[in-house]
Amino acid sequence: MRKRRTDYLSGFIVNQYPIEKFKEVIIITLDIAEIFLTELEEGFNYDSSSIASYGKKYGTSGKRDCNKIESIYINDMREIETMKKFLNGYYNAFYSLNEEEKNVFVSTFIDKMTDLEIIDKYKTNSNQIRIVRKSAIVKFCLKSGINKFVNLI
Repeated sequence: MRKRRTDYLSGFIVNQYPIEKFKEVIIITLDIAEIFLTELEEGFNYDSSSIASYGKKYGTSGKRDCNKIESIYINDMREIETMKKFLNGYYNAFYSLNEEEKNVFVSTFIDKMTDLEIIDKYKTNSNQIRIVRKSAIVKFCLKSGINKFVNLI
């Protein structure tokens, strides 16, 4: 059996997806996850600290342009089981990423670090950060199923 050269998706694969739109959908998904965790408040086995810190820093300020997706999710997912299913999908997608992809994903979308800050934190280079970030974005969107909402942005 042939061994993969890298743990990340190739540029050929990731360049076939709308990365910028995927980024927008991920940010909206983080907001929705924060709302659902706040509504449930039952202390499930979820680690909400990273999403909660995102919400405190960025979730409440400024006008959102992409509230169409939020409306679809939030209005259609009022039942507790549906919210849990959404959160399970989010966490399954997140935990399907390898360790480096998780680190870059959190640094990019939750901690809102710049590329230079990420490079300094993980002692790597900008090319590697871009490869890892794109791979994480595509894997997360496809695994969570949020890629089907790209056409709404």
